[in-house]
Amino acid sequence: MGDEGYLKKKCLELTLDFLKGMDSIKVIDMIIDIYDNVRYYTVDEESIKQKFLKVLYNLKNSETLDSLMEERDKMMLNSFIGDLLQIKTDSNRFYLGNEDFSNLSLDDIYHLLIELKYIKEKEIEDKKGAAN
Repeated sequence: MGDEGYLKKKCLELTLDFLKGMDSIKVIDMIIDIYDNVRYYTVDEESIKQKFLKVLYNLKNSETLDSLMEERDKMMLNSFIGDLLQIKTDSNRFYLGNEDFSNLSLDDIYHLLIELKYIKEKEIEDKKGAAN
């Protein structure tokens, strides 16, 4: 677990740093929901990966998001997909351009998102508690 554990921790730290100051978990929730839906309806691992990355890639700059998310959350989602994960396509194959994330399994990324969600919820809760 040495290298794998280090990589998971590094990706978590990169993501936390990327999301610093973000007071919403809508983006994280949306990505988790997308993964859950794709995983539920798709059987093999490569199909899950391709479908998941394709949905995220297509969400970036999607006008559909205008009715679902506030502008700030939409910008964060676009940045998360394009700048942090760096989802790209080549010959109808989708991949993560961020080398650190590309070396994680989808399950690792999913668990990272779940952990990230709870960390951000705690931060938001602590910030609200400090304000009161």
